[in-house]
Amino acid sequence: MQENRIRITWYGTASVRITAGESQLLIDPFFPFPESRVKVDADAFAGCSRILVSHGHFDHIGSIPFLVHPDTLISCTNAPYRSLCRMGVAESHLHRIAAGDTFLSGDFRITAIKGNHSKLGTVDILKTLCSERVLRNRNGLIRKIRTIASCREKHESLCYLIDVYGRRILILGSLALAADTAYPEGVDLALFPYQGFGSLCQIASGICRQLRPAAILLTHFDDTFPPFSTEVDTAEFTASMKQHTAVCQLRHGGTLILESDGKCRVESETAKNGGRS
Repeated sequence: MQENRIRITWYGTASVRITAGESQLLIDPFFPFPESRVKVDADAFAGCSRILVSHGHFDHIGSIPFLVHPDTLISCTNAPYRSLCRMGVAESHLHRIAAGDTFLSGDFRITAIKGNHSKLGTVDILKTLCSERVLRNRNGLIRKIRTIASCREKHESLCYLIDVYGRRILILGSLALAADTAYPEGVDLALFPYQGFGSLCQIASGICRQLRPAAILLTHFDDTFPPFSTEVDTAEFTASMKQHTAVCQLRHGGTLILESDGKCRVESETAKNGGRS
């Protein structure tokens, strides 16, 4: 039935809106840097008062202070809680949570699960800072580094399991899982943030084999905060999963529909599907 459809809209980075009937969730909303080729309308995140934060890095929380209105409630762990307070967000808008917590928002039942963040080694950081692209874009570089460095993850990454209309959606906070945590298997849709260091295809394939989701939506593969971010080629992973799991990739602002029978299809004509639907 149409009223049991779940709409998942991707805006860029890890920014996703999930809509089920009158209920909405906004996850990690972020406006790209002005110099990014990715553009998000100023009112793209309007109308959604419930925000979930997967972890405290700048590209997951840096835009939230601009989105707060009287009804806004932001669920997050200690590190982003403190960062958002420093940014001027009132504590009355913040809902401090931890792994293992379960709470309701409209028709959504939300479970916070311990996550893990993809490793960012010293060598990787130095390579990024000393890259030709960074050196070519030195204007305001120190200010950007300070702003990004002030938002810490503190080993508090979360995954979210969203239960709604009898369907399960798993949102990974980063392309990594905690070794000591049991994750739900066989969900209807898993969101993989396809960004980080190392062999992303190998890492994502390993996670897919462990979780066995019916479908995957790739996020975070785009270049939204240059010169530090990069656009990641997802073709290798999409091809490797073709015979196993549906892998979907949207254009910015595109929407994926999770039907009442668990099947996924792309709604927006501007979106593209990288696998079976």
